[in-house]
Amino acid sequence: MSKNTDEIDLIEFIKKIYVKKKLVLITTFVFALTSILYTLSKPNLYTSSTTFIPQLSSSVKPGGSSLSGLASMAGINLSGTGSSSDFPPTLYPNIINSVPFKLDLLLSKIEVNSDSITIRDYFGSSNNFSENLKQFDYTEKNIFSISENDESLFNKVSANLIVELNEKGGFVSISFTDTNKIVAAQIVRISKNLLKKQIVKFKNQSSKEILDFSVKQYNERKLSFESLQDQTAMFIDKNQNISSSLYKNRLNRLESDLEIYRSILLQLASQVEQSKLQLNKNTPVFTTIQPVTIPFHKSGPFRSRTVIIFTLMGFVFSVLYIISKDLIINIIKLIKS
Repeated sequence: MSKNTDEIDLIEFIKKIYVKKKLVLITTFVFALTSILYTLSKPNLYTSSTTFIPQLSSSVKPGGSSLSGLASMAGINLSGTGSSSDFPPTLYPNIINSVPFKLDLLLSKIEVNSDSITIRDYFGSSNNFSENLKQFDYTEKNIFSISENDESLFNKVSANLIVELNEKGGFVSISFTDTNKIVAAQIVRISKNLLKKQIVKFKNQSSKEILDFSVKQYNERKLSFESLQDQTAMFIDKNQNISSSLYKNRLNRLESDLEIYRSILLQLASQVEQSKLQLNKNTPVFTTIQPVTIPFHKSGPFRSRTVIIFTLMGFVFSVLYIISKDLIINIIKLIKS
């Protein structure tokens, strides 16, 4: 009995749709036409990308134990430094989403229709951001001040600039989507270069502190050594005709101090050179698997898929309206009664 009832309900359902077939066709057509007009109004999008492998160097303590000792004097921990793993690729997305990176990217120049303009200007910004920064002098205070317009541009860049890390394969991909295929390729290239620059900056921070400290120590010891040289020369000049044992003892102490200072100075000079070499070692190497190319095929919008989805939505909407119309009318009558 229930089976027959289900068949009757299904027949009644089909009859309702058939009776209102004109409404179904019109609604479906309106949805389809709307989707066609919408998709045609949207410009083509192109995605440019590059894929590379960040080369990880072996973990070596820079400059040996002597430089490590000097770093400890400067309050710097060198344990584990010198390895690219100190800044793993998993943090690359954090760099690209950081305020300093986005500011550098927006101020970078690209070629558009034979004109050289900043990415900020390309996205339609007319604010002179560099002057606002100079008033605050953010570079000295390490504080960034951004406006509402900057935040809007950041969101626009973040929505189109994608960094993907394949941890299993060990490679990183950067892609950018834009209506201008040439601009998309340029922004990918700039983003890769800025990423490398930021990695160098982070990796060199400790090495730079060690270098500055060792240079400072070298200069201070050099001044002390030269001052002691002058004192020794003056002492000899004043006592040229004296050959007492006291004179010889004082001269021996001065010459001994000179040798100690000379040895320290030579060691510090060596450590300065070691620190400079460590800065060069920290430069990352990106082995490019897929170079930046100007895309040939569009990456969106998917017009056919959008039209199909909207057409199905129109059909479903009209059918649901036909089914629920009588039910809604009965509920309204029940409420009024």
